[in-house]
Amino acid sequence: MYDVNSQKGITLVSLTIYMVILTIVMSVMTTVATTFYDNINELNNTPRYLAEFNKFTMFFATDVKNYNSATVTDNTIIFEEGPTYKFQGVSIYRNDVKIAGNILECKFQSKTYNVNSITKNIISVYMKIGKDSNNYMEKEIEFTLRYW
Repeated sequence: MYDVNSQKGITLVSLTIYMVILTIVMSVMTTVATTFYDNINELNNTPRYLAEFNKFTMFFATDVKNYNSATVTDNTIIFEEGPTYKFQGVSIYRNDVKIAGNILECKFQSKTYNVNSITKNIISVYMKIGKDSNNYMEKEIEFTLRYW
């Protein structure tokens, strides 16, 4: 007599369950791998953008510490008896010399803070640096003008 329960092997139901589980695992692995490689590509471009921000900061931080007043508009900073910074097109210029490129957006803003009866003049710089509006990095930093 032939006994069905004694046979060893894979039934159609268990094969279907294995296929469903395999499909779910492969879908999860594909999603994780895609996200991972997208983030790696974004990190590969970040140092290039940071270099542009660092070039600007190198010049600007030196000038901020040497001058105690400046005229600030959205795209221009004019230090009293000193250099002029201007955002034009996709670049920032210091006295008509390009010091940073690939700038999608740049805004300068002047603020004042009072600390222990000392008024400190602050210049806030906001930059959006990158190739296009889908691939960019944002930075905002405040610089304190010389106050002594």
